[in-house]
Amino acid sequence: MSAIDEFDARILRQLEMSGRMSWAELSSEVHLSPTAVADRVRRMEREGVIRGYQADVDPAAYGRTTRAVIEVGLIAGAHAEEFEERLRTRAEIAFAAYVTGSSDYSLQCECEGSDGLDALVRWLRADPAVARTETRFILRVVREGADKC
Repeated sequence: MSAIDEFDARILRQLEMSGRMSWAELSSEVHLSPTAVADRVRRMEREGVIRGYQADVDPAAYGRTTRAVIEVGLIAGAHAEEFEERLRTRAEIAFAAYVTGSSDYSLQCECEGSDGLDALVRWLRADPAVARTETRFILRVVREGADKC
């Protein structure tokens, strides 16, 4: 992977805001020719800098109106890899990370109301690897996503 220069960084910032920009629109924003922009984007795709393009869909469109963070602690000696595989089967788990601190995992969930969240928490607590959970409702999102460039 080659180093990202200032023009690459400008292109990436624009694509993060709108991945549907045409070469002409993108070139006018970053002050390069459409051909130069296309070449740079294709190179960054080839090198894995740009990993893909996707729609940012509101979870509410799927009926997932309740968001929560669930901290999960595993029992000593639990098979973490198997637990992680089970987490991957749940569509309402939007983000899962193995973390440091008093918990082993932090999950961000998007559920169909409080009943959906309750069902997910019950499923987690019934898992043979889980020792404890702590759930916090997300009341308001202040910032989502990170500035990468």
